[in-house]
Amino acid sequence: MHNRKFPTVHYLPTIIESGSVYVDKTQFVVKLLENTAKPSFFLSRPRRFGKSLFVSTLEQVFLGKKDLFKGLYIYDKIDWTDTYPVIRFSLDKIQFASLGLETALSKAVYGAAKSYDIPLEETNSGLAFRELLEKLSQQHQKKVVVLVDEYDKPIIHYLENDNTEQAETNRDILKSFYGVLKDSGQFLRFTFITGVSRFSKVSIFSDLNYFTDLTLDARYATICGFTEAEIRQYCMGGLEDLAEKEGKTIDEVMEKIKNWYNGFSWNAIDFVYNPYSTMLFMDKQTFDDYWFSSGTPTFLVKLINKNSKYNFENVRVSKANYDWYDLRHLDYISIMLQTGYLTFKEDLGDDYFKASYPNREVEKAFSTMLLQGYTQSLPSEMSSTIYDLKTCLEKHDLEGFVKILTAMFKTLPPQYFTESHEIIDREGNKKMVSKAVGESFYHAIIYLIFNILGGKMNVEISAGDGRIDAVVETKTHIYIFEFKKDRTAKAAIKQILDNKYPDRFALSKKPIYLIGLSFSLQKRGINDYAILPYQGSSV
Repeated sequence: MHNRKFPTVHYLPTIIESGSVYVDKTQFVVKLLENTAKPSFFLSRPRRFGKSLFVSTLEQVFLGKKDLFKGLYIYDKIDWTDTYPVIRFSLDKIQFASLGLETALSKAVYGAAKSYDIPLEETNSGLAFRELLEKLSQQHQKKVVVLVDEYDKPIIHYLENDNTEQAETNRDILKSFYGVLKDSGQFLRFTFITGVSRFSKVSIFSDLNYFTDLTLDARYATICGFTEAEIRQYCMGGLEDLAEKEGKTIDEVMEKIKNWYNGFSWNAIDFVYNPYSTMLFMDKQTFDDYWFSSGTPTFLVKLINKNSKYNFENVRVSKANYDWYDLRHLDYISIMLQTGYLTFKEDLGDDYFKASYPNREVEKAFSTMLLQGYTQSLPSEMSSTIYDLKTCLEKHDLEGFVKILTAMFKTLPPQYFTESHEIIDREGNKKMVSKAVGESFYHAIIYLIFNILGGKMNVEISAGDGRIDAVVETKTHIYIFEFKKDRTAKAAIKQILDNKYPDRFALSKKPIYLIGLSFSLQKRGINDYAILPYQGSSV
């Protein structure tokens, strides 16, 4: 295997035959096989994180395909003559949307039975599944290995399409189907189920409490994704090419890649790189939003916009946030954790963690999606606006920067500047009342813009006697922003000076500029601004 060609498929034999890179994770297979007392496992990881490839690896191991594993950790660690029949289902490929889930599952079971020349009599998917397990075990005089990939796809698909009713229907069908495994233990050698979500034990897996959940198990924290050591081992050719291209050292290149694609963790200790983005980056040698663009989370963005949330830095969460209970009352923090848009960054003790965006790719792309949702802008319009704002800062055109922000707010629908809610008057009649939005709405828009530009907002930057609303540092300047609603821009500048915000950047040799922005509800946007070059305490 060489280190410059990357797989476009998820099947181990094809990867080996094409001479592509296979990052060796077989030490985890050995560890799983050592657990003979409870050989049934569940793993939740985000999409495109290598779950399917790991399932394919398990399949080839149990089929005894030793030749595929030459040079890998597992090669001399197990008895390759100890083989088993394998049933593998990939629920993202069973055409449940066109056939209906029950029909699609039955078709998948009958397809597996046909591959072993086993006739089935049952028509119900669950009953046919159990019949297959029993007959296959009898046929081979061995227990059966069951591998299920993307177990939750028939639920996630309909949540993403705002069809909660069908998602619930499919959840009940899957609960019955997977429940067969509990009553078929005498026929099972090993079971491994993967998915994006951890639908709680009170829903799909209420009957499967004998599964060992690997999701937050520290021993399996790097089972999917690339560690930095693995990138340096398997991708050195690509790193050398990029270092030469940019005139940098390997370490400097790795630091930039780390900022863009590293940062995913399920224990706040071991961090991994997104494998999908890293592979495409090594191939194209260009930093881009590869993983995010491969599956835009529109339903999640709608849910967050509906709840008027925008700040996901240093969110306090617990392990319980990984349990997803009610499909009709979705917890967006839980969804973001499970889908990889948030990740554990710091262990706070007692099963509590500090969570944030994993890296620059996710932060920038997710903030852009949220901003598009708030402003109802087209992607092309938003990209153009962000580019113009960034260009103005890079050229030190502060007047132009403020003009673009002002124009952007003027395009927002009038209803965005009021909040409506239903009340019951003294006569018992329902009516809608409206009130002006608070400062939080303006902060949402501005916060997301600065996140995309690369600035950090008030939750990140403490200084003097307060918190700075926003700071952007370019190659040549430092800009300190303060925002006020229905107050003067001079008041914003005064707050910056009174709280000594610039002192935080005293060691920088770059010129510092103070920018005060005043928002007006009446004018629905920026009403006043002030720009002041900082000359030290004498200003």
